[in-house]
Amino acid sequence: MTPSQTAELLGFAAAFDRRTVGKSDALAWHTILHDIDYQDAKAAVAAHYATETRWIMPADIRNAVTKARADTAADIQGPGLPPEIPDADPDDVPAYLAAVREQRHRAADGHELKRRPVAELLAGVGRDIPREITAVRRPGPLGVTCPDCRAPIGRPCRTGNGRERAPHENRETAALQPRTEETA
Repeated sequence: MTPSQTAELLGFAAAFDRRTVGKSDALAWHTILHDIDYQDAKAAVAAHYATETRWIMPADIRNAVTKARADTAADIQGPGLPPEIPDADPDDVPAYLAAVREQRHRAADGHELKRRPVAELLAGVGRDIPREITAVRRPGPLGVTCPDCRAPIGRPCRTGNGRERAPHENRETAALQPRTEETA
């Protein structure tokens, strides 16, 4: 919001509560509200005086605008809500999270979101997983299935009564063996 818009907003509030407004008032309010959108702030003033009789303060405007933005963004994606699918591959986690963040900012700003056609969403279904991913394994004894107690990769060995124990000797030996595609 520009300083002149802040003065105009303060004049709008004064129309409701008959406060006197000076240049220093507008400057003080601008210090607090400089990063708030003018139309959002004006809507917050109108909403405030629709239900309140006390004078509005810059914090009231900031809180109302923040809450309105959060409410708008919350309707975009979340538990139990119909999600708008972001324009990113979910397997590329950093890009997907950046797309979700950008989408919520657009929604909070009131921009219309792009709806993606189902055919576009299904285009990546069934594609092969890159071979490099299957070759990744945990180092050390926990990187192989235990030949004695059958503890899976990444899980500790177990005793006969189900308690965790140090890796079996055969598991440590198996972990030292060079791995081939068949044993992987």
